[in-house]
Amino acid sequence: MFEGLKLTIPLRLQFLRIVITFSLVISVCLSLKLWGGYHYFPHVPVFDFKFSIVPYDAIIIGLSCVFLIASVFFKKTRTLIFLAVLLNISLVIFDLNRLQPWFYYYNVILFIFLFYNGRVDDSNKYTSIFIILQFIIASVYVYNGFSKVNSNFVIEDFVKIISPLKFFLTERQFIFISKIGTIIPYVLIFIGFGLIITPIRYLAITLGCFVHICLFVFLFPSATNQNYALWLMNIVFLVVLFILFSGKTKQRYFSPAILFQKPLFYLVMILFWILPFFNSQNKWPNNLSANYKSSNSSSLNLIINEEQHSELPLYIKFFFIKKDTLYILQYNDWCLNELKTDCYPENELFTAIYLQLAKPLPYFVKETQFIIKPKQTLFTTK
Repeated sequence: MFEGLKLTIPLRLQFLRIVITFSLVISVCLSLKLWGGYHYFPHVPVFDFKFSIVPYDAIIIGLSCVFLIASVFFKKTRTLIFLAVLLNISLVIFDLNRLQPWFYYYNVILFIFLFYNGRVDDSNKYTSIFIILQFIIASVYVYNGFSKVNSNFVIEDFVKIISPLKFFLTERQFIFISKIGTIIPYVLIFIGFGLIITPIRYLAITLGCFVHICLFVFLFPSATNQNYALWLMNIVFLVVLFILFSGKTKQRYFSPAILFQKPLFYLVMILFWILPFFNSQNKWPNNLSANYKSSNSSSLNLIINEEQHSELPLYIKFFFIKKDTLYILQYNDWCLNELKTDCYPENELFTAIYLQLAKPLPYFVKETQFIIKPKQTLFTTK
């Protein structure tokens, strides 16, 4: 019988910290333009700052990466992680586009390690941290699945994800395969709950591995798949699945009642199991709710006329498509092309895009169609 990974919980925690640390550094390198230097795609600061940290943001992310790498090799692990997470938070405050799903979850996992001193003589301490991390990862699958339960997922994002199959299948075969997308949300929800229900955990791990391997293949970097860090996240989560859930992960003398004595446990349950529920009402951000690649976020229709289009910089013109006599902005293509990542899909970004494009056009406000389309209600079929 397959028993899974045979490692003690302290060793699993040590490996997890190392994996997440280097994954974060590598992911930053895969999206460098997002973290430092000038770019035309608008910044979205949390507050209305009267100053900019560009180009010093490159120094900040560089220091963060140095602290992260040093945390693997030096004894002051928690101090170095704290400094890195603090710098990362400051970078997000100056641009919400940096609040990518992978960046959020990697930093949260590292933040949890601030409450673990590395000692192996207190099983209640390290087992509590371990279970809290399990709950965080399980919530990603549950809420990513919930966000995909809408009528647009199959015809938009799922078809786009599996589009490489068009080179190998007939049109009829491709349409048949695309219908599998209707069960994907429920598979993800099952994986999430299965990871925390011991009797079905191995099935959940198997399905999770299959999903991540497929996404790793389908989202392989190309001209149409430029979000390299999100692509890498599939391999990272595959490794995390084994570290956190495979094999014997129960401590003989651990009492679950210990969890309810930990304020950190309540904080995690609120942030990852309660607040994401309100994402469908636009009361909690998509990227903090595992809502990505779901075709279920607010979107922007920014439409200009031919005269306005002719006045725009040549680089920006490239991201408009023509429909009759009007031009429609493909803002996420713009973000992917320039920053190698998806944009922050919230109203704050849409307003920033509008103001950015209005700068060279004095009559932009009067002539522009600026429409924010709300997300769908979950579990709709029409």
